[in-house]
Amino acid sequence: MKSTTLLAACGALLATASPILQGRRLFVETDVVVEWVTVTVTEGDTSTVFRRPNHEKPTPITTSSPEPSSTPPPPPPPPPSSAVPEPVLPTPEPSPEPIPEPSPEPSPEPAPVAVAPVVEVPQPSPEAPEATPPTEEAPAAQPSDYQSTALYHHNIHRFNHSADALAWDDGLASSAETLAKRCVFEHDTSINGGGYGQNLANWGSSGDPEAFGATGSVARAASNGWYNNELYLFPHEDFGKDTPDMSNFMKWGHFSQLVWANTKKVGCYTYFCEAGTIYDTMGSWYTVCNYSPAGNMGGAYGDNVKPPLGQQYVEAA
Repeated sequence: MKSTTLLAACGALLATASPILQGRRLFVETDVVVEWVTVTVTEGDTSTVFRRPNHEKPTPITTSSPEPSSTPPPPPPPPPSSAVPEPVLPTPEPSPEPIPEPSPEPSPEPAPVAVAPVVEVPQPSPEAPEATPPTEEAPAAQPSDYQSTALYHHNIHRFNHSADALAWDDGLASSAETLAKRCVFEHDTSINGGGYGQNLANWGSSGDPEAFGATGSVARAASNGWYNNELYLFPHEDFGKDTPDMSNFMKWGHFSQLVWANTKKVGCYTYFCEAGTIYDTMGSWYTVCNYSPAGNMGGAYGDNVKPPLGQQYVEAA
């Protein structure tokens, strides 16, 4: 059975007063990882009660007639004299007392009524057109050509650290090509005048690695090797510090160069090195990326290596 081994080798430049170069080997895995209440208070109609006082009905005045007796009637009166008798006037009945008007009782004050707060729900104006919900832009498809792929797998991670996108530089790419075609895994930042930062990566297999291609290899180098494998090796308590703990620099220096905010341009080249060059028994893909201005400048990490924003994790296939 044919055994397959997948290796990667990465390198980064620490640009200080005296440039420090680094190189190391990494195992690269390619697993893809891709949540009214309406309170109605009815006020009771309190009826006003008028109470009519009970007045006693006046007792009627009764006039009585004399009862007849058995005594013989008196003799007839003497003949009338010339004197004119005084007329007899009937006794007037007393007029009834006037009934006093009932005095109305004061109406009781109504008890205070608790009023529930009214929540007004704004109704949409019939004249105003309904707003169209914003349409989320679909994520941009990953490019298929080498240059766009290299930029994509750099910038997607830079955005996660509040850094601007890199632009492609043909001069940096030319210097990277010169170094990659040597098939010697070591830094050289003197080509074409130097003055740039540099990351290196290499992976090989005893199978048929050449069929994988340069484009997939630069994606693996940037996303899997330099970013994903090193992000959590950077001392997170040192984000924002001008000089982080440098004791583990050889394990995270590629990451810091990739996200370095002051770097503006990048140029890369990936070359297939036959068996017997970098590896004795198998071929491998060698990637070189050069950066300008150079990153990993001592005393400038606080402004250039910013904490991650927690954006989506990206891994190359």
